[in-house]
Amino acid sequence: MQRYFIKNDSHKDGVIQSTDNMIRHMKKVLRYSNGDQVICVDENANVYLCTIADIDKGILIREKGLQEYNELDVDVTLVYGLPKGDKFEFILQKATELGVKRIVPLRTKRSIIRIDDKRFLKKYERYNRIITEACEQCERETKPILEPLTVISKLGQYRSDVNLVAYEESSREGEKSVLKKALDRIKTSITIVVGPEGGFDPLEIKEMNKLGFESCSLGKRILRTETAPLYMLSVIGFERELSK
Repeated sequence: MQRYFIKNDSHKDGVIQSTDNMIRHMKKVLRYSNGDQVICVDENANVYLCTIADIDKGILIREKGLQEYNELDVDVTLVYGLPKGDKFEFILQKATELGVKRIVPLRTKRSIIRIDDKRFLKKYERYNRIITEACEQCERETKPILEPLTVISKLGQYRSDVNLVAYEESSREGEKSVLKKALDRIKTSITIVVGPEGGFDPLEIKEMNKLGFESCSLGKRILRTETAPLYMLSVIGFERELSK
């Protein structure tokens, strides 16, 4: 059943006023009509089964609350070195599906793309729309937070119980236990850092190590920048949801 995220102030006394985008999606994409049902999730993660009362005006009637929880039991922050092209949008979508709680775009020395805060903000609305649509598709109750652009020196504010940075030299050196042991130490949160196409400069790794981020391998193979975060998120998801 189609799911939509709504503002807290959009529903009152059992009536929900849809946004223009919701109305357009229900009418043009799904071809819904009066009497069809959807699920709405508000900003407090309350989930409601709703019936379309007036498709043209976007009026929904809240039928009942639903008890569900599809979130990971730990908060995962992904710090991601900005890649070129549309890879960042791909990661926003897939990381959301895999349960990430917060995404932090990172400027690094080897980032191919050069983007400043102003240019990033121009794309912010689009990025958040990608996150919202991914949440609706995978039936989450909470939308990940997309943080502003940052640099390595400011990563201390994004630390968690466990803090890891994926580093290809760790893989080449045969390291294979840091990630596994780290998963056992998670209490409520973990932060993972992944670099751009060119990886991290050794001095950047040293700076992150000083900030408390432990270098780790992701196995014998060197993964692409768009593969590494999805690998780590999948491992975390398996450990928290399927291995117990």
